[in-house]
Amino acid sequence: MRDDMFEVIIERPRFRSRARYPRQFRRIGTHAAKHDPEKLGFSAGMSPRGVDYVGLKSLNENLAPLRRYLERQVNRPWDKVWSEISTKLRPDSTVQQHVRDHVGDFVALKTFTKDGAVWVGAGRFLTPPHPLTGSGYKLYVDPRSGLLRRNKYYQSRRQYWSAKACERAQRMRELSPTVQIHRFGEHGWWEVVVAPTRFTPYNIKNDGVDVVYRSGFSSLTPQDLYGREGVYAIAKRQLSKREIARLNW
Repeated sequence: MRDDMFEVIIERPRFRSRARYPRQFRRIGTHAAKHDPEKLGFSAGMSPRGVDYVGLKSLNENLAPLRRYLERQVNRPWDKVWSEISTKLRPDSTVQQHVRDHVGDFVALKTFTKDGAVWVGAGRFLTPPHPLTGSGYKLYVDPRSGLLRRNKYYQSRRQYWSAKACERAQRMRELSPTVQIHRFGEHGWWEVVVAPTRFTPYNIKNDGVDVVYRSGFSSLTPQDLYGREGVYAIAKRQLSKREIARLNW
């Protein structure tokens, strides 16, 4: 790993950090004071929260060098790779520690075997354990050998969602924004009425609000089951043989 890796990664200017458009990113308060002082508030704090800004800066990182470095280390013991990273990126530096944190975005570090397959443990964002095949990681640490391996099941985001859409088309058809037709395996064909909800997907399933989950017809997430989030099933009706024949599926 190159000595200036952390500098290469953060070398990009932050979004909206340059004054290429000074009129766009000036303080609204200063501008309003010159034209219409009556629009100003009675008081404003000294912190940025007390002032209205049109554009605030945000991080703009170039993580490609880190990703390329990790991909070149495939089939090497992960302990040695991490030792090299720790030599160049010190945890006592805030910036360098920030770069170290991004390693987990490219490599599945917490892995284990289950039923002969490799699984990924809980991630940075408290995601539950899941199989490596659908994890979205290009690289992973083999729990059996400790080597850094390439995930042969990896799919790009576009490939992943395209495969999801094809799989969903085999079991679900949307007749209208609120009415869908579903095939629930051995349970047959059902008409499902959906409605917007403020519940998170996990609350829907755990609280038993969704009639499909309450019946035990599916264990998919609402995103996969209904094709979008923010809805849940409020009613369902099994289709007759005549209705199924008219679907021409």
